[in-house]
Amino acid sequence: MKGLLEFFYKHNHWLLFLLLEGISLFLLFTFNDYQGRVWMTSAGTVTGGVLEAGQRITGYFGLTAENRRLAEQNAALEEQVFGLRQMLDSIALDRLTAETENEWPFSVVPATVIENSTGKPNNFITINKGTLDGINPDMGVISSDGVVGVTFRCSAHYTLVLPILNSKSNLSCKVRPGDSFGYLEWRGIDARNAQLCDVPRYADISVGDTVVTSGHSAFFPEGLMVGIVAAIEPSADNLSNDISVRLATSFARLKHVFVIGNTGADERRELVKEIAEKTE
Repeated sequence: MKGLLEFFYKHNHWLLFLLLEGISLFLLFTFNDYQGRVWMTSAGTVTGGVLEAGQRITGYFGLTAENRRLAEQNAALEEQVFGLRQMLDSIALDRLTAETENEWPFSVVPATVIENSTGKPNNFITINKGTLDGINPDMGVISSDGVVGVTFRCSAHYTLVLPILNSKSNLSCKVRPGDSFGYLEWRGIDARNAQLCDVPRYADISVGDTVVTSGHSAFFPEGLMVGIVAAIEPSADNLSNDISVRLATSFARLKHVFVIGNTGADERRELVKEIAEKTE
């Protein structure tokens, strides 16, 4: 107690100065509107800055929990997206079965794309199903959007697919509603476009018409989606039209496919071979 009194006595002039300064400031900000508003604004700014800094510090220490919560939400969303994709693939499979069940016998094997290329003149796709799953060469491959290609080489567990985006691909198609026929080729320019060739000049075709499989090959049933007519130009010999087709299948994002097995394909091929041998 004695030390405290000595402190007050020793520094009384400073304490008196601070007291008078405090009273002066109180009177200044209380009885002067302008100075009062300045004081309130400054005090609010300082208080807000202090609170904001405190919030940042608190938020920093809570980042671990927040990141964990966001990771859990992302995992849940991924599960939902995967479930929706499976549902869409199932719907596409049911639609394919309904559309083709009366046309010719077939089987369908779902598969996943594990390797894909789109920027080469001769692209290939690898899927995770093979001969043990009932897949053999020369079987049609489609996605939920449209035609993909034809199986080319098979091992026990994997299959190499020759897609539309390959210069060796040659798919028989027709244009609806007019049912004009032609052959789809890819010239290695754009992964979203191919060319429908050998279409007669007199064919009634317009931009926006639908291009589908013709059913003339053993790979695909008739009427599977291929793309949309994007442009029409005369061929080099002026005897037919070259039609630019916007492909329905987005090969850059291709993940899930269906392999179509035609149980009557071998019989058709044997018949064609027999006729060819007799006419030689």
